[in-house]
Amino acid sequence: MYYYWKKKGIRPSLFYAMDKGELKLIEAFFALEIEEEVEKMKHGYGMCPLTGGGM
Repeated sequence: MYYYWKKKGIRPSLFYAMDKGELKLIEAFFALEIEEEVEKMKHGYGMCPLTGGGM
């Protein structure tokens, strides 16, 4: 929940109002986003914001 509050601006009350199916979908999207970030880091992107994304 903290991730979505900090990065996406989604309030915790919205999570509590969601049904289980919608929460499962959000969990899947979160896992996909983390996988994408890990892949970026493996290739040197996203390591330092001052480098312009690995340039």
